[in-house]
Amino acid sequence: MLCGAAALLAFIPTARSETVTLSLNEAMSQAVQHSSSAELARTAEERSRIASREALNALLPQGDAKLIRSTQSINLATFGFSLPGQPPVIGPFNVIDGQIVAAVQIFNLAALRHYQALRAGAEAGRYAVQQTQNELAAATGRLYVLVQRADAQVASREADVKLFQQLAKVTQDELDAGTGTRLDVAQSNVQLSRARTALLSAQNDRQSAQIALLNAVGANQSSDLVLTDTLTAPAPPATDAAIATARAQRPELKQFAEQENAARLALTAARSRYLPALALDFQGDLSGNKTNDLRTSRTIAAVASVPLFHTEIRANIERAKLELEDVRTRRGSVESDIEQQVRTSILTLQNAQARVDLAAENVKVAEDALQIARDRRTAGYGSPVEVDRGEDTYRQAHEDLIAARADAAAAWIEVQRATGGLVRQ
Repeated sequence: MLCGAAALLAFIPTARSETVTLSLNEAMSQAVQHSSSAELARTAEERSRIASREALNALLPQGDAKLIRSTQSINLATFGFSLPGQPPVIGPFNVIDGQIVAAVQIFNLAALRHYQALRAGAEAGRYAVQQTQNELAAATGRLYVLVQRADAQVASREADVKLFQQLAKVTQDELDAGTGTRLDVAQSNVQLSRARTALLSAQNDRQSAQIALLNAVGANQSSDLVLTDTLTAPAPPATDAAIATARAQRPELKQFAEQENAARLALTAARSRYLPALALDFQGDLSGNKTNDLRTSRTIAAVASVPLFHTEIRANIERAKLELEDVRTRRGSVESDIEQQVRTSILTLQNAQARVDLAAENVKVAEDALQIARDRRTAGYGSPVEVDRGEDTYRQAHEDLIAARADAAAAWIEVQRATGGLVRQ
């Protein structure tokens, strides 16, 4: 039975994982393309454009054509007269009627401003899409940094395992030669066990980070992932220049500018309803009882209308005023928040770069201290405890350096997000 199962399993094709190679820009681009939130933002933008086109169509000439064939009867008494010798109800008789009706707005400022307000709203929707893309790119960049950090941790801990395997062998050889103790061997094995446990944890973190990034870019989550960019944080920009860049590039501010323009036009549209409107109507009619006695008639009318008493106009004006004030208030709040984001992100980047420099120095100090502890122990002056502490310090210094570099890269991405520089339009 076992042989049969083994033979059956031999014919089952094994899953072949493909390799996905990504640069940071490719990861951001693919995440924006495959994200449902970006797609929903684009759909909302298209709805706004449809609404603006619908408002424009109301300003264009409108036309209808009708062909009616009916059978009618008329009660003359309803209109207050009668024909001698005739019943009050005449008919039924056939009527054939063909109509063409057309109308065009010659002057309607309220409708024009309403269309312009909707068009500005559609532009605001375009910037809302860019805002979503900027946030998605930042989130993807952070995932990219997490994968790189996990890769660095795995490499560091693999090196630790290799190092402690060598140290364990040395202590075992010393014990066999009679120059070492069992305590030295035990401490070396404990360090090796810690290093292996840390390596397993780092490998799990790397797989989790890779799956998250593959999911974000819409790739097969069982694929192998290779990152081509090594993120290094450049020097932070000048704060005033970064704030100016953010004010020019952040899509949120462009969106609020268009929303304010739309609210201002909506207020003008509401006020313009008090103004006269001028339209031109045309109706052409071809009618008769039979097809051989059809006759044409037409009506051409210029229609001027002025609202005399509409209480809802004042309410709409007040509502439009409040909306304009709300947009201005939100815009001012967002401008302040963006300035805070820029300043905070630059400070975070400066702090992270200082931590990188300090962590690099600590690594050198830890390496020197570990080498001194080993030399002292070899010379018979030091103790195994001193070496053990030196190894812990060495490992922690490397962990701190990896974390500081990852934090600096993440801080650089945050600066780019805060200034609106991740997604170019």
